[in-house]
Amino acid sequence: METEELIKKCSAISLEGEEEDKVSFVGKMKTKGAEIIAGCLVGKILITRGVNIEGLRTVIRQVWRTVRGVRVESLGENVFMFKFALEADKRRVLAGGPWHFNKALIILTEPERIGNITKQAFTHVSFWVQILNIPIMTMNTEAISRLGAIIGSVEEVETNEDGECIGEIARVRIRVDVTKPLKKIIFLESEGEEKVLMPVTYERLPDFCFCCGIIGHQFRECVKYKTQKQENFAFGPWMKAVTVSKRLNHNKSKDRWNRSNNTKIEENGQQDDLRNQNQTQRQPNSTTETGSEAIQIETGESAVTISKSHVAAELDKQLILKGKKSM
Repeated sequence: METEELIKKCSAISLEGEEEDKVSFVGKMKTKGAEIIAGCLVGKILITRGVNIEGLRTVIRQVWRTVRGVRVESLGENVFMFKFALEADKRRVLAGGPWHFNKALIILTEPERIGNITKQAFTHVSFWVQILNIPIMTMNTEAISRLGAIIGSVEEVETNEDGECIGEIARVRIRVDVTKPLKKIIFLESEGEEKVLMPVTYERLPDFCFCCGIIGHQFRECVKYKTQKQENFAFGPWMKAVTVSKRLNHNKSKDRWNRSNNTKIEENGQQDDLRNQNQTQRQPNSTTETGSEAIQIETGESAVTISKSHVAAELDKQLILKGKKSM
């Protein structure tokens, strides 16, 4: 029997004629309990099937990469406690969400009050939300905050180094109620103008129901699903935004590809230049005799080019003439 069912059963039992056994949670016991609460998070994985805790532990170690490690223990019904050895690790993990396990959302939160798990609300998660088709006049933090408030509780509006929100998209950190359908469109009205339709997309959005728009189940498990075609759903994978890191990596890859292409083009051009130079050097000079080396003799105003074989023939003639004279 599940813990929650067992609690309900015990609550219905009559204790007539019996005294309630009570323990006062005070003093050192409360102090020690406060230390445990301070170092842990509790999380619920929104999935309709059970979770393999060993698989969860492995994934958590790989993804969170904590400095001092984290202990993972099951509290029943896909609820888990994450005990951190270092407060900084806990804060970084809590701020770095949303987190997924097997494409299912992990709702992380700090335990409330004494830490009664059955009273813990696993209802809200912070997402970076992208609002598209923003009119120029709304590209400021006040207007973006008003738009984001339609989606949930606004925690942060991203700005540039000048504190402006100018750009193709507005990026807002919003605490979203995941028990309700995700907001997918915001309409902006302005007097004397047509309504402006602004699509809403979510970074690191896990699997959710395309039929009802609620995170935690697939459309085939949805009570509203009546064998309708997926293209007729009001929600879809288009609501999953490309994260900033992926967009930057994509742009870097494009830059590397362009640089590589330009380098290859330059190298090919240099090779063509060298090839042309070599061909030019190999072409015979018009003043050079074929099959013999040429010597250039400068004579003041002009240069006369003759071959070495021609010089040798002239020397032989002069030697023969000298020999005849001596006889």
